[in-house]
Amino acid sequence: MIRNTELFNSFIRNYWKYYIELEKEFQLVSRYVEFTEDNFSTYSVEFLKLYQAVCSEIDVIGKMMASQINNSFNPEDKSNSIYKWWYEIQDSFTYTEEYNDAVKTDSSIERKKIQEVECRFLDTYKIAPWKKFRTETYVAKDKSHRFRLKDKSSIPSWWSDYNKVKHNRTSAVDGDSSKINYSKANLKNVSYAFTALYVLEVSFMEAVGTQNDLEAFSDFSKLFVKESRTTTEEIKKLFGVF
Repeated sequence: MIRNTELFNSFIRNYWKYYIELEKEFQLVSRYVEFTEDNFSTYSVEFLKLYQAVCSEIDVIGKMMASQINNSFNPEDKSNSIYKWWYEIQDSFTYTEEYNDAVKTDSSIERKKIQEVECRFLDTYKIAPWKKFRTETYVAKDKSHRFRLKDKSSIPSWWSDYNKVKHNRTSAVDGDSSKINYSKANLKNVSYAFTALYVLEVSFMEAVGTQNDLEAFSDFSKLFVKESRTTTEEIKKLFGVF
């Protein structure tokens, strides 16, 4: 992709600022529910609201990113499932791996494909939201080109749960009538969804931002905190400037 300050700034205005607002709402919930793995199964109407908002935004961002890679990809085409837009972006965007080492070394700066990224949530537990998710295209019996999971890959469980919450909220979970899909709007799934959205947005900003854009950027996430800001020398290294 071509680095473009105008596109970078447009993204900040139209997408990143909304992400930050969603983060703020999520953090307010921590007044009542401690964000720890012990509470992963806790669910509530606030988690439900955020879960649907974040996953909806993931679909919006994914389609936008796909359209930047493939000019023929139409974000408004309702047939564009996650399998299709992920196929376009899975090998086209990378993310700067964030380390929390006390002493930074040359090895602390690494670019990874988005399905390989693992983030530390609130400096507590690690989340790899897109792990093992890969899709491929194939020719169906009707000669149309379709998309499916690649062999040995799987769709993220938090995305599958989101669709269950969205379309079948009151259905029983695995045949257990004492539990309904509403319970999947829990801390674990919301945490994973936020991480997934964060990875997509940051990888896009790093792809289109110029060196000056990335050095000047200061509106950082509060959920995924690095020990220190990326230095000018580290940014230069990412751009291949030594």
